[in-house]
Amino acid sequence: MFMAPSSALIASDKTSPMPRRLALALGTSLLLLAGCTGNAPYPESWIRSNTLFTTFQERPKYFDPISSYSTNETPWTYGVFEPLYQYHYLKRPYTLEPKTALDLPVPRYFAKDGSELAGDPPASEVAESLYVIHLKPGVMYAPHPAFARDAAGNYLYHSLTPDQLTGKYSPWDFEQTGTRELTAADYVYGIKRHASPWNATPARFYPVIAQFVVGLRDLGNKLREQQAAEDKANPRTERWQPWHDLRDAPFTGARAIDDHTLELRIVGKYPQTRYWLAMTFFAPVPWEAERFYAQRGMAEHSLSLNTWPVGTGPFMIESQRPNQNVMVRNPNYRGELYPCEGKPGDKEAGLLDDCGKRMPFVDRVVSTNEREREPGNTRFIQGYADVLDIDRSDRGFEFQRQMMEKSGQWETLRDHGVKLPSSFDPTVWYLGFNMLDPVVGDGSNPAQAERNRKLRLALSISTNWEEHASVFFDIYGDARTGMGPVPPGLFGYRDGEAGIDPHTHVWVNGAAQRRPLEDAKKLLAEAGYPNGIDTKTGRPLVLYYDSSGVGPGFQARLDWQVKQAARLGIQMEVRPTDYNRYQDRIRQGQVQIFWRGWNADYPDPENFLFLLYGPNGKVKHEGDNDTNYANPAFDRLFEQMSTMTDGPEKQAVIDRMVTLVRDDAAWMWGLWPASSGNYQTWVYNGFPTIINRNTLLYLRVDPALRARLVTEWNRPELWPLAVLALLLALLAWPAWAVFKRRENATGRQPAVDISALRG
Repeated sequence: MFMAPSSALIASDKTSPMPRRLALALGTSLLLLAGCTGNAPYPESWIRSNTLFTTFQERPKYFDPISSYSTNETPWTYGVFEPLYQYHYLKRPYTLEPKTALDLPVPRYFAKDGSELAGDPPASEVAESLYVIHLKPGVMYAPHPAFARDAAGNYLYHSLTPDQLTGKYSPWDFEQTGTRELTAADYVYGIKRHASPWNATPARFYPVIAQFVVGLRDLGNKLREQQAAEDKANPRTERWQPWHDLRDAPFTGARAIDDHTLELRIVGKYPQTRYWLAMTFFAPVPWEAERFYAQRGMAEHSLSLNTWPVGTGPFMIESQRPNQNVMVRNPNYRGELYPCEGKPGDKEAGLLDDCGKRMPFVDRVVSTNEREREPGNTRFIQGYADVLDIDRSDRGFEFQRQMMEKSGQWETLRDHGVKLPSSFDPTVWYLGFNMLDPVVGDGSNPAQAERNRKLRLALSISTNWEEHASVFFDIYGDARTGMGPVPPGLFGYRDGEAGIDPHTHVWVNGAAQRRPLEDAKKLLAEAGYPNGIDTKTGRPLVLYYDSSGVGPGFQARLDWQVKQAARLGIQMEVRPTDYNRYQDRIRQGQVQIFWRGWNADYPDPENFLFLLYGPNGKVKHEGDNDTNYANPAFDRLFEQMSTMTDGPEKQAVIDRMVTLVRDDAAWMWGLWPASSGNYQTWVYNGFPTIINRNTLLYLRVDPALRARLVTEWNRPELWPLAVLALLLALLAWPAWAVFKRRENATGRQPAVDISALRG
């Protein structure tokens, strides 16, 4: 903090400006230099406490489990909520294990006549799958005012007036909190909310899960009819609407047999159900929380499930500011034991040292917004970030590159003992074409559709992803050129010559080689744009590229993308924006070509192929098919594949699906990048993972070691102060000497001897 110069430095002479100015200059300079050493962004007590410091680039938009589905939201949602299952932190291939459930899900299958089928019957014989799941007893919700009751058992805060909300902008502004045990009914209530038209945030997964959960679509239709009837009888004149209790809404897809037994019914045979039950959109929601937040005036105070979620997880949100979110340990959390098993090499890497210890290890998680990469890197080098962008899987590559090339700050990284582990998890980065767009999409007729398809293929060939991976290694690390929607590490992936995209690559001498630019130019001419000129108008073809990357750190990649189109004579205009606005543009179909990435939610090819399934279209169905691609043949194969178990028959179906989307050039396939973590030397159990999103549970820090090293790394350099003082003294000495001579002078002529004059 800058402080005014002390009066002791300027009071030596109140009558003369010269020494006062010199003293002021000296004092100010010394204080400025001293102030530059105090660069800690957090209180020292936090640095010495059991706190984990991390960063985020884009502020999360949704915490409500029916809406949240972006990677940047997962540190909070998986910290607060608990699905029934989770993935083992270390084992690979990924292995499901119980979270709030007592055991793993084992489905029972039933035919159309209601008879139970034995063994593992073919999907064609299964009308319904039944899952009976037993919950762990004693799982408690984090403290929250929604549960607070008086001595008579009445809820304290379920009938508030707007005036009673004055000054209340977080749950912790209420005097009383309460808790209760998790029940099976909470999972049922959470599933019902997907079908509710009264949600404050969009139910993003309803179109998908309504196809599989028995009766969910019927429930949605009935609730919408109820909404229409209510609006007709009592037209609303304000945005607020009263709470609708879903507990008694008739629903056959899920029911609570008792407090600790959940029954879930699935349409037909759907093997991926077990993976869905490990995701937060199947998290429990207590009716008391929805009732609490549905009161008049809550939304105006930013009080909702979307901003202040209620869960049974290891953490709860303590505070939210524009540039910082803080989570603290849930005092009611039962604790989990750190795993004692892993994959080969984990023991040697120290990843099993905490075997059997109770988690979570940290008491507080502080996440600070760093929109640009360089300030975040500086914070990490100084030791003020334990892990950069814990929601991302690419932050360690920049440091890895510096270490490999012995460039940048590699010596500092080495001396600081920074840990940079990497892994290869299923993920894909691609460029999507909006199929609703008249230029790059499906077109209004078959001739236009073929013209646009050839344009997409030409762009796919000319965009040199091999060069991209090489130039931007700091972002992607060990990245492979994408050849389709199914990445390595999943069933259905084809390696070698069998796995190349024949439209963009050829197999030469045992390796994939990108087709020459001449092939792309030929396709472009056939599409009606020779050398990038539209033959119909005689004008240059201009395409629009939407990106969520803003700032100098992204400019090089945006320039590179423009260059790839320019190789064909095509002008590409970039439209960068922040991530939340970017999501809105995609949701509304206001994009043409756009950058997108997808991390696997569960280890199955369906999780990538459903991004191209027509009924998941973003604009029409609010699904996760951001390109709005729709091919009836692909959709039929997808529906067939989704009910199959892994084997040769399923592989053959996947091969046909991949061929279709390659032919249609639905995506510019982009890259299959690896993952890399970044952890300070005092952070333990760090391991990059894409599918397992609740990593905060496992991380441990050594606060004493951090405090000592941060002090050492940021110790102020005192020699500049001494040099400055000497320079100022040398500069001041001549002025001081002149000043003293003037002070010693009388300002009068010498005295005259009057007697001499008389004589």
